[in-house]
Amino acid sequence: MQTTVRFTPAAIAAIGERAAAERLTIAGFIGNAALAATQCGDPLHRPDRDPRRPLVEALDRVAGELNAAVATVRGSGDGPGREAALAILPVLAERTYTVLDTVLEAS
Repeated sequence: MQTTVRFTPAAIAAIGERAAAERLTIAGFIGNAALAATQCGDPLHRPDRDPRRPLVEALDRVAGELNAAVATVRGSGDGPGREAALAILPVLAERTYTVLDTVLEAS
């Protein structure tokens, strides 16, 4: 049987490189990958099953706090609000590095 699958140019380039490394055609590689995915426990690699998800969510929270602090700095003139927002930036940067390190170690 034959089916049609659409990919972005970047995705097809990455798939093509891996297929070449495996000495397969792109179609052969995609077919093998799809068949292998149907035989594993998490064929779609759903994010909710990824053990790194809590770490990524923590990083997302830190990014949200960083965005809020930057918005406060930009939106306030000189004064205590601006100073408080600026003071939190090094703390958020350190938390960001910690979460990033944890994500990298988990992968």
